[in-house]
Amino acid sequence: ETLSRVRQRAPLPTASHDHDIPAPMDNIRSQQSPSQQVLGVIIPGGVVRTDFIPSDPSGTKFTLALTGISGKDISSVSELVFFLLPGVTLPQNHGAMLYWQIVSTPASNNMSSTPFTAASTTTEFELVGAIANHRPSGAFRTGWSTNETLGVAMNSTALTITINLGVSIEPMSSVENVGVMQDKTTHVAKKIATDLFNYMQSFDTGGGGGGNMVVPKNIFERWMSRFEAKARVDPNFFMKDSD
Repeated sequence: ETLSRVRQRAPLPTASHDHDIPAPMDNIRSQQSPSQQVLGVIIPGGVVRTDFIPSDPSGTKFTLALTGISGKDISSVSELVFFLLPGVTLPQNHGAMLYWQIVSTPASNNMSSTPFTAASTTTEFELVGAIANHRPSGAFRTGWSTNETLGVAMNSTALTITINLGVSIEPMSSVENVGVMQDKTTHVAKKIATDLFNYMQSFDTGGGGGGNMVVPKNIFERWMSRFEAKARVDPNFFMKDSD
């Protein structure tokens, strides 16, 4: 993917039509001031950011521009910590899904206080992770250091790059469907095992019978070489498979 594929102001992903529209953010309960921010994010070693702003009339989608970090510093951010603020409760059976996108603005446009201008272009939102009432915080890998589109954008002297975060309040069925609330170690192990199984299955001659596979003797070495090559390009490639 290159910068030629970015689009104007990509909207946050919406919940599947198979689910009810999430309850508005007015239903998020806080034990403190009703006008208080309810979500927080932090880059490890940085300041806590809670200044999310509503991005649509439903009251279920919010954005936050990560101003103050740019250039090569962006690629050095390997994790984001996302959390509900103390005393905050999401609507029942809902979670908060965190996304990110690239905002590219011509460097000649000196609108540093307003990163989203008419001249800005954005990529599609990509999922980072999710939190919920039973798991109100989490540390999530960004993948920014190996993101090809971000790398191209940062190497362009004609562009100023801002990372825009988006939050969407979704039914837990949608959150659980993408696996972002599962135990990380177990989930990663399952994804790697699935990748290996699918690779082996692609070599099966069908002559084993009884549910057995017939594959080359060096199948594991071949799979490992393939896995390492793909991981060098995208360390999380196996997490993106639909299987």
